[in-house]
Amino acid sequence: MFEIIPKTFWYDFVARRTFWAVASFTTSFVGIGLFLTVGPIWSIDFTGGTEIDMHFEKSIPIEDVRKILATVDIGEDAVQQVGAAADNQYAVRIQGDTSAHDDELAAVRSALESAHGATWIDEFHVENEVGARVAILYTGPLVPIASLQSELAEVDGVRVEVGADENTFYVRLPGVADSIQAALTAGLPDNPPTIDRSDSIGPKVGDSLRTAGLMALVVSTLLHLVYVAIRFDFTFAPGAIICLVHDVCITVGILVATRQEFGLSTISALLTLSGYSLNDTIVVYDRIRENMERYRQKDFGGLINDSINQTLSRTIMTAGATSLAMIPFLFIGGPVLFQFAFVMLIGIVVGTYSSVYVAAPLTMILREYEPALRRLVGFGTKAG
Repeated sequence: MFEIIPKTFWYDFVARRTFWAVASFTTSFVGIGLFLTVGPIWSIDFTGGTEIDMHFEKSIPIEDVRKILATVDIGEDAVQQVGAAADNQYAVRIQGDTSAHDDELAAVRSALESAHGATWIDEFHVENEVGARVAILYTGPLVPIASLQSELAEVDGVRVEVGADENTFYVRLPGVADSIQAALTAGLPDNPPTIDRSDSIGPKVGDSLRTAGLMALVVSTLLHLVYVAIRFDFTFAPGAIICLVHDVCITVGILVATRQEFGLSTISALLTLSGYSLNDTIVVYDRIRENMERYRQKDFGGLINDSINQTLSRTIMTAGATSLAMIPFLFIGGPVLFQFAFVMLIGIVVGTYSSVYVAAPLTMILREYEPALRRLVGFGTKAG
């Protein structure tokens, strides 16, 4: 079997366990502090807004795109170049509420009331959580969709859609994507843009996604706690959970410090990272338990050192293989996969370090104070 680390290699990993413990927990608290004080940059997934990917057939400088979009109140920082300049690909990301404006809503209501009377509209509900759409419930006989569309012909860009129930229909209003495409087409008649993707999320949905994402992280950590508590005894379980929280805190701190966006892909990467980190820690723990059964008379610190050295080759190869899988996503995967790969690469490094320098040495400390800890939590004094 191939070993990246020679079997003759041996290093004393627990000799400076106090130094690494202080460094690790200091970094973790710094990460928490950055999250609470500086705060993350929430992506459109969590704040609501519109994200548009587009490309041009001919070359065009980003300065020209920004100049044209300034006419529709799109700031320069909202326009970003994607890939190489020769690709002519751009992304426009606008955070906040990009739903319909009051004047557009008033024009729709006025046109319909002019055609059917002031009492015809029973409900006029703006559904910002699904984009610029209005749900309308009306009274009286059914009106064909084609007739409704012609009645709203004077309102630019509106589209009438069939409703879910009788006497209901939807009016899809022109969103920011339509305004952007129209402005660029008018400003560049010989080189109009092609919209590759347009996503719009309302602020209510964004807030719900953010809450659900953070709750998923908390629930995942609690479920890991239950699993580790069943799998290992009192000496090992706290170290695995502390190690897991340590990895997430440091990774989040690095994301805040480097001003990376927090979105759904970030939450997905953190959830994946927590499972990866826990698996790596369990491998080391299993080897420690095997050596405890095999060498009952050996010093516990020596057992930990032997176990880390014996699994070091496997740990490095696993981390290396996973990193190689993430690197292509980092450079050619686009903005969404870049975020996932970036978080994973940071997490792999932090998780590998914590399995060696945090989880196993922490077990040595917990074993030393195990009787006192058991009395503190009410488990008695019998060693696990």
